[in-house]
Amino acid sequence: MKTWLTPLAALCLLCSAAAQADALADAAAERRVATVSGQGEVSATPDRARLSMAVEQTDPDLKAAQAKVNGVVRAYLAQARTLGVKDEDVSTAGLSIRSEYDYSANNGKGRKFLGYHVTRSIELVVRDLDRIGDYLQRATEAGINNISDPQLESSKADELQNQALVKAALDAQAKARLLADTLGVKLGAVRTVNAGAAAPRPPGPQPRVMMMAAAASPSGNEEMGFAAGAIRYTATVDAEFDLQAP
Repeated sequence: MKTWLTPLAALCLLCSAAAQADALADAAAERRVATVSGQGEVSATPDRARLSMAVEQTDPDLKAAQAKVNGVVRAYLAQARTLGVKDEDVSTAGLSIRSEYDYSANNGKGRKFLGYHVTRSIELVVRDLDRIGDYLQRATEAGINNISDPQLESSKADELQNQALVKAALDAQAKARLLADTLGVKLGAVRTVNAGAAAPRPPGPQPRVMMMAAAASPSGNEEMGFAAGAIRYTATVDAEFDLQAP
């Protein structure tokens, strides 16, 4: 059964809806807010490091190139195990092989085959930072010829990042309360919150391993001048608070 509205009833409904919309618009216009941004930071001493290195060899004989590279990898892994690395903290799966040519041969009209360039990568997680210098020195002694800077980490990264987020939220709340007190109003409920975290900031630059290769010795961290420093975890919280009349 259909219900028909008289023109007058329909007009009344339209007027009521318009009045409600106006009331909502007036309330939104009268609402006073404070938008603030809070920052939080937590520092921690790293307790592990990721080492990335590779062995590279070029030889006209592919099998010879592979044999040389694999020999260096095996020799280094034997050294690393004596230092205490666990099998689950080692990866040697990375392998690449490419042909190399000299395109300047024959006055640039041709190319000369130089050999096969074989690369094996090694990834290590070192959990005893007191031995990190030993790991790096043994690498150069074993014949590894491509070593990246150590990447220092904390095993409590998630917990530390959450602590930074809490500090950022409290900082945002404190700033909003300061604004409210200064303006002579009351701080109301939080309306919107946007949180973000930056990538952990590692310690300052460490000595580059390739520069130390010639002076490698068994004295480890002290010989290399290695210091772990501190990792900084930061977070930002943007929040909007209501401001109410006293």
